[in-house]
Amino acid sequence: MVTFEYKGVVEMKGETKAFGQNGFTKRELVVGNPPDSPSMYPNPVLFTFKKERCSLLDPINVGDPVKIQFTIDGRKWDGPNGVRYFTDLTGWKIDVLGGASAASEPVPAAPEVPEDIPSGLDDSENLPF
Repeated sequence: MVTFEYKGVVEMKGETKAFGQNGFTKRELVVGNPPDSPSMYPNPVLFTFKKERCSLLDPINVGDPVKIQFTIDGRKWDGPNGVRYFTDLTGWKIDVLGGASAASEPVPAAPEVPEDIPSGLDDSENLPF
């Protein structure tokens, strides 16, 4: 099974819903563009967490930047109006990115480069290989 990864900001977190009499549960999560996205258009993506994975969303809040690992599931349904196909992005793992403690730490300044160090690799005789 191929697993994909998506990063973005949580826009909506649904409640856990039960279906049928066998105890099947699912919970939906909508994730939008990350703040550094080059896209000027919103791109909300719906992910579904099923069964025991519903609880993975308990600590997640709207506005959290997250990374989701998911699979793409498809199914065919032959109903009274003909055949229909459905696609689902099923979440397997979710991590909150850049927690509050990481964001509040100052980033150290880059060290200055001495002027006597050459900036290019024009001198191929000085290469170690």
